[in-house]
Amino acid sequence: MTEFHVLPDERSPTRAVWDDILSRGPELYREYCERPIGAHSPNLQFVLQHFRKAPCAGKYVLVAVVPHRRWRLAKLTGRRGDPVRVEDEVEYTDLADAERHVYRLRWKALCGEELETS
Repeated sequence: MTEFHVLPDERSPTRAVWDDILSRGPELYREYCERPIGAHSPNLQFVLQHFRKAPCAGKYVLVAVVPHRRWRLAKLTGRRGDPVRVEDEVEYTDLADAERHVYRLRWKALCGEELETS
């Protein structure tokens, strides 16, 4: 992982920013659920940037099984040209639900905490 994708330690001046964002995890998730695509608050944009710029190896993605109709969860290998690894046989028929699931997985990978879904 690059420095950008590792939470700073307690001595770092940017740790206060992260602590604030981590404390608002459920709030940011609710915001994302309401509008997965479109304009987001600065704090949610900050989190999404970390998700998107994370190293490819092990990153969760969605694979279209039937374009615009069905998707499956997969992981990238991090090696150009290698096929993605489909993680489980769960198929999504709602893209928004699939995106929310990937958000929760990426949050856990970055922050080490699970988000409440309710």
